[in-house]
Amino acid sequence: MSRRIVVTALLPQPDPEPTYPEYEDVRREARGRAAGPIGGHNIARMEDVVQRRGADWCTAVLGRHFPGLRHTPSVDGFTLLVADERGLEPELPESIVKARAAEEARRHERAEQTAAKLEAEKRRWALATDSAPVPLTVRKNTRHTGVGGSLRHVTAAVDLCSGRSRLHKAGMGLCETPGRSNPLHLGEPLEDLPPTCKRCIEYAGLVRTLDAPPPPTPGEAATLRLIQSGAVFTMRPGRGQPTIRDTRERSHGTAWGQLGRKADAAVKRVQKKGWATVETGHSETLLGNLGNRWRLTEAGTAALEG
Repeated sequence: MSRRIVVTALLPQPDPEPTYPEYEDVRREARGRAAGPIGGHNIARMEDVVQRRGADWCTAVLGRHFPGLRHTPSVDGFTLLVADERGLEPELPESIVKARAAEEARRHERAEQTAAKLEAEKRRWALATDSAPVPLTVRKNTRHTGVGGSLRHVTAAVDLCSGRSRLHKAGMGLCETPGRSNPLHLGEPLEDLPPTCKRCIEYAGLVRTLDAPPPPTPGEAATLRLIQSGAVFTMRPGRGQPTIRDTRERSHGTAWGQLGRKADAAVKRVQKKGWATVETGHSETLLGNLGNRWRLTEAGTAALEG
């Protein structure tokens, strides 16, 4: 079996920018000491200097970033020893001071952006919970975590449903299906944090109680909007049966187009659900005839706006 050989290579160091006049003399002495074996007691002394003086002092002595003793050439280690023996207290290089200031400014900007994003998410979530049929709770997934941290899910204390028949069980994330084999492990309720699970946020705007009527289908919603526009009338032609018409468009081949397009089936479907009703009095249609106008009931308006 072949043996694996590991080779450690030090990356080239940037040019130093010392801020003290003794630098060249200190380096000269350090190179002389580094010519022979380093020795265990010298390594221990270097470690002591690094621990006592700190990384900033080491950076100032070397004139460049100090990556730690394990990643430092022996000449640099002896440079720290010589500087410590002489009691030098150099200033940090100007480029490092500027780089740190720039990084601090970027960190501050990122923190402000993160805080602004969180506040915006809180406001959106507050609006969503205000219109929810029951109180909703945010809980963190305690089992799995991602690059951005653990997802925060939405739960309710009672069973809810959405769409035509999707069930959302009490205590489970709104994004979960009731029969999930590996359910989420959710922690305690979070007081002041919005959810981060996109599916839970989507369902939070769609859920309703089990006894609430289902929302209108896209076709039913289109019919409700048509009725709301005031274009739907029940017409009574002279020799025909009453018929429901969309008076925005002329009819084809019937009463010279003056009745409007037929809408009986669509309007009767929403009437059956209690979302629309017809007025008893006559009003003028969009095509200039008289008919009984259809209008939305309170339930129909709520269904359309919901």
